[in-house]
Amino acid sequence: MAPHLRNLGRAARLLRTWTAAVVLAGGLWAGAGAGTAHAASGIDPIDASSFQLTALPDHADDIGQLAQNPALSTQSLTGLAGTGTAGRSGLCYPTPFNPGVHAAGYCWDDSADESGTNGWAPQGLSLPHAKTSDGTWGGHRWEVTSWHAASDSLAKLRFIDRDSATPRYVDVLLITPGTAGAFTTRPGHVDSVVWYGDNLLVGYGKRLDVYQLGDLRRDSIGFQGFTYLLPVRYSYSTTGLADGACASLTGDGPCLNAMSFDRADQALTSAEYVQDNAPGGRLMRWPFDLDTGLPVSATAHGSSAATAAWVSPVWHMQGVVFADGAFFISGTCPSSFDNGYRESDCIHKGAPGAAPSVLTAAPDMTQNLDYDAGADRIHGVNEVDQADEVYPQRVVFDIDPAASAISTVRFKNVNSGKCLLPYGASLNNGADVVQWDCDGTSPQNWYWSGDTIRNFQSGRCLTVYGGSSTNGALLVQWDCNGSASQEWTRATGAAGDGSILFNGESAQCLTIYGGSTTNGADAVQWPCDATNPAHSWVGSAT
Repeated sequence: MAPHLRNLGRAARLLRTWTAAVVLAGGLWAGAGAGTAHAASGIDPIDASSFQLTALPDHADDIGQLAQNPALSTQSLTGLAGTGTAGRSGLCYPTPFNPGVHAAGYCWDDSADESGTNGWAPQGLSLPHAKTSDGTWGGHRWEVTSWHAASDSLAKLRFIDRDSATPRYVDVLLITPGTAGAFTTRPGHVDSVVWYGDNLLVGYGKRLDVYQLGDLRRDSIGFQGFTYLLPVRYSYSTTGLADGACASLTGDGPCLNAMSFDRADQALTSAEYVQDNAPGGRLMRWPFDLDTGLPVSATAHGSSAATAAWVSPVWHMQGVVFADGAFFISGTCPSSFDNGYRESDCIHKGAPGAAPSVLTAAPDMTQNLDYDAGADRIHGVNEVDQADEVYPQRVVFDIDPAASAISTVRFKNVNSGKCLLPYGASLNNGADVVQWDCDGTSPQNWYWSGDTIRNFQSGRCLTVYGGSSTNGALLVQWDCNGSASQEWTRATGAAGDGSILFNGESAQCLTIYGGSTTNGADAVQWPCDATNPAHSWVGSAT
């Protein structure tokens, strides 16, 4: 510590919180403001008696005739383990997760998948499930994601081998089998997927298709550029018809825009996406036979009726899973969450009949969710990411279903009355730290971790740019790396009953350039002056 700072006559000490800190208890936001109305109402029950999954004619005979096609041969999924494209371990891009959910995951490693330039987009995600376990099939750790091509012209499943730290994945085209070994593409948005036993249940709006791993084929010709093909075996419809559309919000033909496995209730859980900025999408519980891996019915492949339904206050639901007595729903964030994305997404958590709260912000356009009971982790996938990037950046993630409590503070400058945040709510390395009107949004939340100050949303550390010791050097956020330029000490007794924050490397203090009172003025370092209100900071609860 610099001698002139010791001469302030006060004990400069490390603190983890300030008395005005906003506490995030149990991972749910408190004091940040509810924002939009979808946190004000509950996940309320509605009559489910009119909702049905009607069985459509199956394709068993046509699958049998695929043996007549000389280009096709049977293929085991086990034989594909460890093959295909290598992904990248870890969350490769900035993400806005609550640090208390301990997010982990991986990324794809194909430039077209990352950029979206080939038109393919991920939607559904599932672990393999069985009667008593999750996550493994055939002795390997797997995941599966569903993808649609541009204009929904093609659909595929991506099988990801998670046996090693580096994921490897293989793509399989979904097809409709015909007579005498013929087949065609099976287009659709493939909104959702559930993997149970040997069955893969894929939701397409009103339609639920069932694929079986024993039907996997290798194509020596490479139809549509794919080596592996999977024919549909069974189909169901929420409208009772093979053609036509489902209807969100009202009517007896609900949409299966999100779907997951619920072992506790022996059911599938589905959710509807509502395009408008409004609540009202429906959640449904469909009874599931743990022996057949199909919706419960009186026959082997028959119609099935929903056993429960709710209406949700969460806007734009794209994923849902029911676990530990609560719904986890991916959808639009309340207005108090500004995570710098095109579409600020959050994962909401709420019990049936109760109002949901935000567990964590999530990557842009987070899609389907799933639950691994053995590991007690929620899994998810997003479609696009990072508003300030030209192309999407996609991650596959897993998080804790309850966040550890983290005490946060909003740093308010005594001189300007404005709060500290990364410019534009950015998640990126090198984003300037500036002041802005204190508005309670999540980018203004910071927390102490040892002697570093981390932004709650980006997880990055308050840093003197380049480790500079120059007067006026900019303050930025950067990956926390243990350098002295990221170390801060708080000394109380500054102007306006505030505190100064001095840097461990330069021994200079955090201030606003030129004592400016305007929004967007840069945070910089400057020789400390505890009597100057521009050098003084207080905790803000607003």
